[in-house]
Amino acid sequence: MANTKCLKCGAEIPEGTNFCPSCGAPSKAAQSKPMQGMPQTMSRGPGMGGVFDTLFSKMFVYIGILLGILLAWIGGIIVLFTTGNVANVGVVLNSLGFVSLGAFMLMGGLTNKKFDKFVRLGMIVGGAVTITLSLAIRTTAITY
Repeated sequence: MANTKCLKCGAEIPEGTNFCPSCGAPSKAAQSKPMQGMPQTMSRGPGMGGVFDTLFSKMFVYIGILLGILLAWIGGIIVLFTTGNVANVGVVLNSLGFVSLGAFMLMGGLTNKKFDKFVRLGMIVGGAVTITLSLAIRTTAITY
């Protein structure tokens, strides 16, 4: 078998070599076979995995968290300055804001591999705590 040409720079790559000696780009043979000892990534493909990847992408996680905080603030202000049924609407808005905040933190931490592992762990724990506390606050506030 003859030497192959590098796809990047056009230099000759000797047979059996996985990288171009000139520019270091992988050869055709190295691109076609998996590297030994390296874990293979699995693609989720179409379906629910793709939906979760899109819905909880980095940008949507940021937007969801900010909208959750905004809803929680609006609900808190309504509760602070009103009474009766209007205050109950504020409690519901506040709870929805915290549940949204917690859900986006939790699911963003579980599905988004672009965050650092410690950031993801903090998002998972923070999201679970936020959802739990918001449900407890909503139950307590409406019973009074």
